[in-house]
Amino acid sequence: MAPRLPDRYQTQVRLGRDGDIDEWLATDTALDRPVLVRVLDADASAARIAEFIAATRGAATIEHVHLAGVYEVMESPAGGAYAAIEWNGGVSIADRLAAGETLPVSEFLPNAAGLAEGLAALHAAGVTHGAIDPGAIVFSAAHPAKLSSFGRKRITRFPQEDTAALAHSLRIAVTGSASPAIRPSHLVEGLPPSVDRALHKAETGEYDAATLGTALRAIPSAVPPTRRDGWSWRWLIPAAMLLISAIVLAGVGLAIDVDPDSPFLFPATPPVAREVTTTTTTSPPETTLPEPPPGALAAEPTVYDPFGDGSEHERELPNTVDGDANTTWRTERYFDPLPQIKDGVGMTFRVSGAPGSIELRASPETRYSVLWAATIPPEFGDWEMIGSGTVLDTPAELPLPRRDGGIWLLWFTDVPEQASDEFYTVVSEVTFTP
Repeated sequence: MAPRLPDRYQTQVRLGRDGDIDEWLATDTALDRPVLVRVLDADASAARIAEFIAATRGAATIEHVHLAGVYEVMESPAGGAYAAIEWNGGVSIADRLAAGETLPVSEFLPNAAGLAEGLAALHAAGVTHGAIDPGAIVFSAAHPAKLSSFGRKRITRFPQEDTAALAHSLRIAVTGSASPAIRPSHLVEGLPPSVDRALHKAETGEYDAATLGTALRAIPSAVPPTRRDGWSWRWLIPAAMLLISAIVLAGVGLAIDVDPDSPFLFPATPPVAREVTTTTTTSPPETTLPEPPPGALAAEPTVYDPFGDGSEHERELPNTVDGDANTTWRTERYFDPLPQIKDGVGMTFRVSGAPGSIELRASPETRYSVLWAATIPPEFGDWEMIGSGTVLDTPAELPLPRRDGGIWLLWFTDVPEQASDEFYTVVSEVTFTP
């Protein structure tokens, strides 16, 4: 049943319930605009009515692009109270998460910073929200995210608790998980570790809302890297010139010793930095797969280097799944940053069972992605992207969707500089758990 409201508000549809508050989409006929009407239960106590009105009126004193505007708040003659709030067609983060959608990474940083700044404006005016969670944040791709749900029953009383709740909600908004072990940069491509640090400091009380907003605003928005093809048409120009020169020289009787693997004559792939080591063409001897650590699934690793020479210390690979952090595998030493040399390098895993998560212990500042395919595809772009992130000082953990069988790819897109002009990562353990 529609609530009893002043005639200027024509209710259209009931949107849902927020605790002891019904929410209705209505038309404000006096101003000819849609509004969200929040109606407190008619049997609410006098103290609850006073709390609802005070909290909503407090928010009405602040105008900010990331705060939902409050147009009117009144006690209802029939009992309870109501408030007319800005409606921009968005849905709450909680509703988005329930539908399986997180906040898009391209929208996260500007909206997260703006929400913190809006909350700081509330706090500067002496107003606390008191009940921030993903249901209190409304987002629409066409409009800035807004903090709303004013007048809820208070859970917290102090500004620092507001800030911690906002940071927690922002982390959930972008990762889809309430687990403190899931960090945004571990899961979301394009978010640097500085996002993790800013949210963590706010959740632990080290940052107030203003400082959180400043920290998030200072972080540059990153665009996820796109895959480069293994060769470029531009490389054909010098290749053709050199090839013509070789033919001409051969025609006048000059013998030319041409390396068939030369990247200058036949540039099928970008030049790859190689270590100065002695290699052979013999395959490494078969090894017995170590037993997995307790609680882990057995996994068989194999080097995957489609943009390089196909070799990355294969003999050491079993060290990544033996449950011993003291035994390691590392990539080759590159003498330029990895993205300047090739798209990446990695290892594939055949896992016994359907893993629910992967934990990676590797050198800090290693950027990685996790992908899956039923079989190793002929083209790199045919892998299914699962998630990506950056290893910090603690193991990186990524939840995995259920996949029965197939191949998992741990793909390194950037590795840290370990010494002057030496770039590589050291992996001690890769653990798949059910």
